[in-house]
Amino acid sequence: MTSEAIRERCMAGAPRNAFVRNPVLRRAYLLLFVLCTLLILVPLWTLLYLPRSNRPRRSWTLKRCLRVRWSRRLCAVVARCEIDYLGRDLSVELDPLTLEWSHPVTLQPAPAHWLRGHPAAMLEKLHQSRGSWVPHFVHRRWNPPAHAPPATPYGFAPVPAFWYTGRKVTPTSRPRARHPGDPVLLVFHGGGYVLGTAAETDLTSSIAKAAVQHTPVRHVLSVDYRLAGTGPWPLPLLDAISAYHHIVKVDGVDESDLLLGGDSAGAHLALALARYLRDEGRALGLKGPRGIIALSPWSDIGFTHSWGTDAFTRNAESDTIDNSLGPFAVSLLLRALPSSLMHTNTYLSPSSQLIPPAATGPDSFENFPPVFIVCGGAERLESEIHELFHRILLARDKPLKGVADELIVRQDAVHDFMIFPHFADEAAVVFEHMDDWLRQLLLSDSESDGEAEAAGAAAEELAAKSPELFATSPKLQAALARRESHRASRAARASMLSGKSPRLRPYRDTPRQMYGDMQAEGLHLIDIPPLDLDALHLPQAAAEIFTPFTSQMEKGEWDFGDEGEQGWYEGGGSGDDDEVDDDEEATPPPLALPPPAKIQPRRRR
Repeated sequence: MTSEAIRERCMAGAPRNAFVRNPVLRRAYLLLFVLCTLLILVPLWTLLYLPRSNRPRRSWTLKRCLRVRWSRRLCAVVARCEIDYLGRDLSVELDPLTLEWSHPVTLQPAPAHWLRGHPAAMLEKLHQSRGSWVPHFVHRRWNPPAHAPPATPYGFAPVPAFWYTGRKVTPTSRPRARHPGDPVLLVFHGGGYVLGTAAETDLTSSIAKAAVQHTPVRHVLSVDYRLAGTGPWPLPLLDAISAYHHIVKVDGVDESDLLLGGDSAGAHLALALARYLRDEGRALGLKGPRGIIALSPWSDIGFTHSWGTDAFTRNAESDTIDNSLGPFAVSLLLRALPSSLMHTNTYLSPSSQLIPPAATGPDSFENFPPVFIVCGGAERLESEIHELFHRILLARDKPLKGVADELIVRQDAVHDFMIFPHFADEAAVVFEHMDDWLRQLLLSDSESDGEAEAAGAAAEELAAKSPELFATSPKLQAALARRESHRASRAARASMLSGKSPRLRPYRDTPRQMYGDMQAEGLHLIDIPPLDLDALHLPQAAAEIFTPFTSQMEKGEWDFGDEGEQGWYEGGGSGDDDEVDDDEEATPPPLALPPPAKIQPRRRR
């Protein structure tokens, strides 16, 4: 199988409908799409999945079948309508007083000398192709999005991010204080590089919220890297590098206390960042992070694992990912690069079948930190994730720091299942494994601990032989002080890690809750950047018709008095009293559009 053959296979499923590219017609199409799906198709799917023999997985409840089918249908329309606007508008800053969980920050760009190796080479290709690129997996030439400023810098830039340290008590609460030795998780959200945000309003933020409560990590920094619609590769990687530089060089977090993580495309970005730190870190005076957490990592963006008669359709009916989303996302992400790179470059596709597995060398996982990987047995990326884990193990002579790499597979779970509340039971098991793995990793001696202990022992020996020399040597005194500091940090860390984190709470997935979620997701899909109605010269009556679909839904004022509301990712509650029949028939409640008072104009791009 060649790169050209893979491209031809993906092109066969690419959307061709020019009708939905018109900004006005697309709004009408999406509205009809949501209404028809909720009012017609969901009841039909209910009848289809009532017999267990018709369900993608016999262990699934009826509601789970409906949720997965709905998610896959939304996934398909994203590529069909070429939607690249479902990320956060990074030019609009969020009001910290309206946020319940997170604290927004702006990370400064990395210095110019950090641009080296793979990202430097890819950036040069991006500059060469600017304004004249052709996507690899769509049937037309692509024009840059209208909302992309023509002077957008290609290089390091300030990066929006959010600190998660637990639920805020008051609107003005500050992040939890961090002490030396406290672990920090630098995390990147999923979304195929075309969707999602690090903000707490996004579904993927449930990972950061759950991590600070169900693992020993109490400080999570989630990064709003540039998405492919306006930031093709390697710009997301440059933002990840800037985030790492900021947290290490500006915030002063020791790399031995730092973990990298992400889900789906975010896990792909975390692995690419770890490879950059492995390849270029020595020249920059970096040692690399303590470990990596990769949830459903996208590790073959060239689709080489789609080879074979059944490979392209493997788990196609049991996953939330549609055939067309991946090719659409890659077309945006890699528009500046030759198509062969997505199959032969380990920064882009570390588990590509066109890259021979290796135990050593630049394409291997040699000198990577310990890795914790999560996979769903019902997801389409299952085979490439297993291949990724195999290649990681291939590069290990022995477990690093006494901690083994780990792969957790939940057989009946979909891609990136840990972000979905209706997979809370499966997520609870994963978080328990993650909690144990992280405690074992963080209790092991780091390279910094070993260096501090060795330098301190040498200084102590010299002090015993020559007290006069020690009294006049600030370097020897600093070495002893550093050893004592590391010992104190290790003691504090051991005390913190002596317990066990609370278990993730159960989730009651009622038919009403399910339809409410579907309705919100569908309206979010319609909620596209505002049209310039004046430029369209529409009559006033027509303008009023389109106004509700040219606005951005924004979160209202936070009511701190409502203490009874808990997210599924929060602790407490057994959920035994809330159990319902797994096969309870899902009957749609009346469709309720958001009240006009909560619709506010969105800042125009």
